[in-house]
Formats: sequence, structure tokens, C-alpha cells
Amino acid sequence: MLSSYLKIALRSLSNKKVFASINIFGLAIGLATCMLILLFVQHELSYDRFNKNADRIFRVTLHGRIGGNDINIAGASAPAGPALMRDYPGVESYARLNTNGTFLVKNGEKRFLEERVIFADSNFFNFFSIPLLKGDANSVLQEPKTVVLTKSTALKYFGNQDPIGKSLDMGRVGLFRVTGVCEDVPSNSHFHYDFFGSMKSITLGEKWLSSGAHTYVLLRKGYPAEKLSARMPEVVRKYIGPEIQEFLGMSYDEYLRKGDKFGFGLQPLTDIHLTSNLENELEGNSNIKYIYIFTAIAAFILLIACINFMNLSTAGSAGRAKEVGVRKVMGSVRQQLMAQFLTESVLVTFFALVVALALVALLLPGFNDLAGKQFDIQSILNGPMIAYALAGCLIVGLLAGSYPAFFLSAFRPVAVLKGSIQAGVKSGWLRNALVTIQFVVSIAMIIGTLVVYRQLRFIQNKNVGFNKEQVLILHDTYLLGDKAKTFKEQLGNLSAVSSVTLAGFIPAGSSNNGTDGFLPENAENNITPYRFTTYQIDEDYLKTLGIGLATGRNFSKSFGGDSASVLINEAAAKQFGWTNPIGKRIRTIGNGTPESKRYYTVVGVTKDFHFRSMHERIAPLVMFYGGDSYQMAIRIKNNDIPGLLKTLEKTWKATSDNPFAYSFLDERFDKMYESEQRVGKLFGIFASLAVVIACLGLFGLAAFTTIQRTKEIGVRKVLGASVLSIVSLLSKDFVKLVGIAIVIASPLAWYGMNQWLSDFAYKVDIEWWVFALAGLLSVSVALLTVSFQSIKAALRNPVTSLKSE
Repeated sequence: MLSSYLKIALRSLSNKKVFASINIFGLAIGLATCMLILLFVQHELSYDRFNKNADRIFRVTLHGRIGGNDINIAGASAPAGPALMRDYPGVESYARLNTNGTFLVKNGEKRFLEERVIFADSNFFNFFSIPLLKGDANSVLQEPKTVVLTKSTALKYFGNQDPIGKSLDMGRVGLFRVTGVCEDVPSNSHFHYDFFGSMKSITLGEKWLSSGAHTYVLLRKGYPAEKLSARMPEVVRKYIGPEIQEFLGMSYDEYLRKGDKFGFGLQPLTDIHLTSNLENELEGNSNIKYIYIFTAIAAFILLIACINFMNLSTAGSAGRAKEVGVRKVMGSVRQQLMAQFLTESVLVTFFALVVALALVALLLPGFNDLAGKQFDIQSILNGPMIAYALAGCLIVGLLAGSYPAFFLSAFRPVAVLKGSIQAGVKSGWLRNALVTIQFVVSIAMIIGTLVVYRQLRFIQNKNVGFNKEQVLILHDTYLLGDKAKTFKEQLGNLSAVSSVTLAGFIPAGSSNNGTDGFLPENAENNITPYRFTTYQIDEDYLKTLGIGLATGRNFSKSFGGDSASVLINEAAAKQFGWTNPIGKRIRTIGNGTPESKRYYTVVGVTKDFHFRSMHERIAPLVMFYGGDSYQMAIRIKNNDIPGLLKTLEKTWKATSDNPFAYSFLDERFDKMYESEQRVGKLFGIFASLAVVIACLGLFGLAAFTTIQRTKEIGVRKVLGASVLSIVSLLSKDFVKLVGIAIVIASPLAWYGMNQWLSDFAYKVDIEWWVFALAGLLSVSVALLTVSFQSIKAALRNPVTSLKSE
């Protein structure tokens, strides 16, 4: 019986090649898109779950409010881990990680600048599930000056030799002995490092209020994290309270009464990648909102494809009423007819799945580039994914075939054969509703794409307070040591160079900066200090980066006292409550004693500029005059970039044998918004796919409608109707549906995009013309899609239309 159903189904599909092709291809696009998005979402949700005890590992975070400024830091005080394990039996163990900048690593002639270096406690490889290939997890990081390399790093420095026991020159921290080799850190980890040095090789601060480390705790089985979180206030009072008294000269209770606060939080390890956006993250994380957005997009695109399929199936089934009548007269029972229609529907979805898998294989490399992933076809061709796809196809096929299966199979053969059953477009309220839903989704995605594009354009074109064009950054110029200033002078004499600055901080990419507490010189006792970002610059910094002065002067070599001077930004002046800050003095907190405090005179106020992402408000900033040579910025005069780079590299190699590395400030700035740019591209692609799928359905439905109204069109032409009036007649019903979809989609898209924009401190407004443009595009596309069939029908000879009636 099944064999008979399949033969009839194949014959039916071959008789309606256009409808079958549209159905299969439209559903295949939806399935392929859905599989790709679900692959991405599945990978994002898997972050850090490879750890054996992932459900019991929590990161300790620092939160507070000092001097009106909020603090939310991904790290914790260095003594926090040992204290929590010592004081609370529910804490089974702890592990700490500490980054220490870039290192020049050497092994003979091989030398590389390495950024992925971290120092870890001795139990790191027992705490996290990163397999050791060589070495003992209990001892590899027990001794100072020891390091574990990842497999790829060991190959990079030692080739096929066994690296165990050999030494690597780690630059400023000396020689390190290789004691282990581990697997490369999995891609779905919230940190990725190539060198794991022993924590005993560096010095961590002993104070709770000093800089700390990224601290993780492993809770005992059955011990709830909420119980430990509830004890955190007593940890703060016990350990931080005395230091507040020491540094600020006030009791912890006085500190709290002033509206300030200090506390620790527990963040589940598996939540870090998607929900954490704190200061000093080990890496830039993703955003759970993108998971919601892409999951919704996958569902919507699949919904559009399924609606398409159901729409065309119900439309096409209307022409099979007489077939049902004849088959019933010949003895077919209702169950057989239902099975026939359902078989045809499921067969089409199976063909669509095959085409979808081929599309996934074809599109996967491009999708990897867009999503920043490394998926292969095996990621799709696995048991669970294929099982889900087959189950989904079966459900879609059964739903799409339900109309002909249950409705048409119930017709009385006498009524059908007399022609009493009609299924014109005016009776197709279900099809109209489905078309409207399709365009609601498509229009909402078009609006979303326009908003994302406008926000990205806004970020790229907004006046950020500095000139990021034509600025070249030389990395790690601290490696030049005492030759850095001489090197700077040499570059300043080049005709292609406008100005050069040595600076610790560049407002995009990795930099060297800190935070400190400041008070006005004559501040009253028991005043909580303001927490400002700090970094060192030289007298050429403002000129090179194009940062303007609001008032006062720049640093200058001609002022010998500028080592005791500072520049602040407008946000800092506002924080201090100063309208005329020039000449005023600020002081640091020190360690609580009078002699440890430092006083600085404000000599200039810079205009506010974005030295952080536009996700954040411009924060108060204090700039010291100093010779921090962490990196160098060069403003270029002409466009001969290749020639200048050759000259710079030649000059560098004449000064140092260290690697020459550079980047461009505008590229570094754009990289800060890499995830948003990916979202924008994906939004645009998915919106286009949604429109294409919707239009495929509209095209098929328009073709069916013109066939149903062939006699009416012929009569109208005989009576003198023009081509334009017939096209208008056939198009207006569809345009009306698109108009309803615009009304429904606009408020939904407005709400969704407002939620997305809420992550930005600086953002565009969602203006009315965005909705108008999306509506106009949708109506235009719908008209183009429908008009092809409409014009074709209107131009047909009426004799041809009527002679068969």
C-alpha cells in the first residue's frame, strides 16, 4: 500500500512541477537557515560545560559603589579565594588566574610576542577540565618559574622535540621551565590561553582593596551557591571593613551610611560567556540577547517556510476536489485518501530536507566567516541533529497535509462531481492569514536590519572626540627600553610622519591603564574618594590623536613641574563639581597615611572623548605626565602606507631585534564592535531570506489565483477591461494583506529593537521613516512578485481563456 501511495505522490508532483519546486526550495531554504542558526546557538549555549564540575564552579565577582561611581569587576581581591575556603566548609577548593600583559617569548632563534599568557594556581588542571598530555596535574605548577604549554604552542616552539624540562625565555619575568603540555583550550571556553605559568612566579597584592585576580570557587556537592552568597556581607565586614578604616579614615558603617557599598557576587561558570559584561573580563563575551534574537529568527524563518508550504498545499489541494470524488466513486475509503495526501506532504518535506543539507554544506564556510566559528559538515551530520531534522520534517509534512487529508477526504462525491465545491481565493481566509503572518515576520526583520545598520553607521561616524583616521599603532614599544624615546625622535623626523606619541593607553584595543581614588585637595574628612581611570601620556598625545582641549593647557617639556600636574576630562571636572578646574589640586588616597598621599595640579581639561566602547558612558579620566612606552601612536601625513611601513620596520630592526608589530587605530576601533557588525550582516542575510521565502509563496499563490480566475479574466477582457485594471484587480488583495502586516509588524519591531539598543549608552532614535521604508520595500516586492503572474494573465487571449470553460 505504501508503495502505491509513493507512486501516486511522485506522479502528482511531476504533474505540478512549478508548485512542487517552489514548495521544496522554499522549505529547504527555511530548514537550512534554521539548522545553521541552531548550530550557532547550540555552540554558544555549550560554553564551559565541558568542565567536569561546571555546575559547581562559580566565579567570584566584585561589586560596589565608591564616590558615586559603580564598580562591577570580573575579578576579586587576591586573598578572597583562600579566605573563602578557610572560613566556609561549603567551599571545596579555589583557583585563581592572573593576566600580566604581553610577553616576548624566546627559544633560540624563535621569538614571538605572546598575548595569551596567564598565571594560575597549582591546582588549575585539577580544577578545570583541560586534559594534560604530558605532566602530572598535581605538580606541573607547584614550583615558581614553571609553565604548561598548549599542544599547538609546544609544536610552535619545540617542533617534534619533547619540551618537558626545557626552558623558555619569558622576557621580563625570566626563564621558565616547561613542566607540562595540555590540549588546546576548547573553543567553547570563556578564556583561551597558550601559556599557563605558575602563580608562584608573580606577586599578588595582599590587601583586599588592591588589585586582585580572577577567582573561581568549587562548591561541595549539595551546597547551594545562595547559602554562600548570603554570607558574603560578613566577609566584606570582616576583611574589607578594617581596610576602609585604614585607607579612608572611616568605619565600615559610616561608609555604608554615605551611600557607598562593597560586596562580592557568585557567577555560575556556565553563565559567564552569555551574561557577563564586567570590567576586566578575560575575553570579550557574547550576549544572551543574541541567542534570543537568533533563536527567534530561526523559528520565524522556519515558520515562514512552513506557512509557505501549507499555503501552497492548501491552494493546490482545491484543484483536486474532482480527483477525490472520482476516487471515492471507485471505492476509495476516507482513510486511504488521508494517507495518500499525508504521504505526498511528507515526501515533499523529505525532498526539502535533502536539498537543505546540500545548502548547509555549501553555505557553511561563509557562515563560519560571518559567525566567527569553525563548524564542519560533521557538526550537522550527527545523530541528534538528523533526528531533530527528520522529526521536524515529519511534523511539518503532517501539518501541511492535514488540510487536504481531513477536509477534502470528507467531501461527498456527488457534490464534488456536480461542481458544488469551490475553493476560490475569497474563501481562502486561512491562506490570507498565513500570508499576513509571513509578511509580519519579513517586515519586522527588515525594520530590525535597518535599525542595526543605522546604529553601526552611527558608531562609525559619530564624533568620538579623537581622530582615528591615519593613525598607526606600533605594539609593545616598551621592549625598546631606554631606546624608546630615541626611536620616537627618529620617527618624528620622517617626512611622512606628522607627530608621534609614546603612551600607555590608546582608546581602542589592548592598552595599559589603571584606576585610582581621588579627592579634591581640601576635601573634608570621611569623604569617599572618586574612582577614576588613569593613564600616562606625553606632550604629543593630544596632538597625535586629535583630542581637543576644553580649557587650560597641554603638558609641555618647558614646564619642569608637569610631573606633579594632571590633565582631566570634562567628565572628571563635572564629577568634582568644578566649573573652573584650572589650578585646583587633587590628591590620591595612598595607604591611609599622610606621607603616602600625592598631590597634583590640574593644568588642563580635555574635551570628552570615547576611550571605551559606546556601550558605556564617558567616564571620568585623569592623565599623568610620564614616559609610559607600552605602545606608540603615529599620525601619518600621506597615503604611501606600504612605503612608510617598510621604513618603520627598517628603523625598528636597526634599534631592536624584537618582532615588529603594528595595527591601525580605525581598524582597532571597528574591532570593538565586531559582534555588532556580525549581527548586522546576519540580520541582513536572514531578512533577505525571509523575504525570498515569502515571495516564493506569494508567487505560487498568485499563479494559483490566476488559474482559479481564468474564466473571470476572460469575461472581463471581452467586456473591455484594460490590462492595468486586471493587474490591479489581481494585485489589490495581496497588497491589502501586506498593508495589514505592516500595521502589525511595526510596533513589534519597535519594541524588539528598543530592547537591543538599550545595551548602548549612545544610540540612534528609531525614526518613522524606518517603518515607512520597510513598508514601501515590502509592498514593492509583493507587487513585483504578483505582477508577473497578473500581467501574464491579463495579456492572455480571452478566447483561449474561455474556450475550455
